[in-house]
Amino acid sequence: MICISSDVCAEVATEQKIRAQVCCPILDFPTPWAANAEEGIHKAIEVNTSFRHNPLVTVAFGPHAPYTVSDEPLKQVASYQEKLQIPVQMHVHETAFEVAEAEKSSLRPVARLEKLGLLGPHFQAVHMTQVSDEDLTILEKYQVNVVHCPESNLKLASGFCPTNKLQQAGINIALGTDGAASNNDLDMFGEMQVAALLAKAESGDAATLPAYEAIAMATINGAKALGLDHITGSIETGKAADLVALDMSQLETHPIYNPVSQLVYTRMADKVRHVWVNGELLVRDGLLTQFDTDNMKQKAREWGEKIRAGEQND
Repeated sequence: MICISSDVCAEVATEQKIRAQVCCPILDFPTPWAANAEEGIHKAIEVNTSFRHNPLVTVAFGPHAPYTVSDEPLKQVASYQEKLQIPVQMHVHETAFEVAEAEKSSLRPVARLEKLGLLGPHFQAVHMTQVSDEDLTILEKYQVNVVHCPESNLKLASGFCPTNKLQQAGINIALGTDGAASNNDLDMFGEMQVAALLAKAESGDAATLPAYEAIAMATINGAKALGLDHITGSIETGKAADLVALDMSQLETHPIYNPVSQLVYTRMADKVRHVWVNGELLVRDGLLTQFDTDNMKQKAREWGEKIRAGEQND
């Protein structure tokens, strides 16, 4: 997740015992996080230093996109990444317009990032709806991870990530939601369903991205993209007990011929009963154990009122 107040996000994730990768935003122009890219990089390094030994929270550089970060800061990110071994997450090839604009004055974004030394197995390329043969060769060469955000891409009419093409090239594809500004529910079960269905329509092949592979994108592939596959992402001896238990006893889930298919092709978020992170039960019988949910609802209502008031004033 890319967080404007990355240090606060990391602190809250730690307090609530949530496993998270916190991406510190880096942009050329001012944001609530930093005045410019240089300050964003500096603050990201500070957050990484503070949480370097945290068992649940890892820190990543989050240069927003090729069109919002210039060459020099990206070179700095590449240099610090190599020294500190910090992952890099970036929105890349999100739209055809982005790629076309980049080509007018320079290289395609992926080729530019290659030239700047930013690509590698540590790099998380979010979206990638536009993939040429040249792009594919570069992604494969550097073992770049692609983070597929199907619902966000659909809502913004950004395009379709060619998952079948990427899979055939051996590219690791993880599943994401993007942010609440472009995706209303942030439901990973919904993302699995849409990813599996969209891949079939995009490729013209009903056998593309079967249910088991969609689940892998949401679990072990995601862990690999984050550099955490040695810790989590699959149920194995020696790995952390990061587990989700679902109740499939309700009438609407029957008959259950194939549980894997059921998980992907029917919306299952409301069937989640228990969640463990690092062996600790954080959701019990569908209820959060770490949060004051009444207080959270009240704060959400207050912010909703502030937003509505701001829109009216505009």
